[in-house]
Amino acid sequence: MRFVIKSAIAAVAVWVATELPLDVVVTGGESGDWWHRPLVFLIIGVVLVLLNAILKPLIKVLTLPVQILTLGLFSFVIAWFILWLTSWITDKIDFATLTVGGFWKTLFAAVVIALVSALLEAVVPGAKKRKRRD
Repeated sequence: MRFVIKSAIAAVAVWVATELPLDVVVTGGESGDWWHRPLVFLIIGVVLVLLNAILKPLIKVLTLPVQILTLGLFSFVIAWFILWLTSWITDKIDFATLTVGGFWKTLFAAVVIALVSALLEAVVPGAKKRKRRD
């Protein structure tokens, strides 16, 4: 259930990024029922959450020396790469496509998506991990 909530939050964050002038465009689901367009954003949110859960920790471990040298600023580049990779993966899907612009606009879009996701995860119940009580 938590995965579905996080995917919906990521979908809303991507939608916010598409509304800003950051050259982030989502195509697909324009013709059809009312639920096709939200489903497109949800598919992109699923891909983004999966990449953040599986690939991002591995990349952070592999780039630990660079992270230390840049005092953590390389995390922005990792976020850019995850967003670009999401765009590349969704480009292979005919139903939903995320298109991103140049490096700097995509970097700012990744920051916007991260900020909106963090804000929504703090507000939406069930989005954060519960602490186990032993």
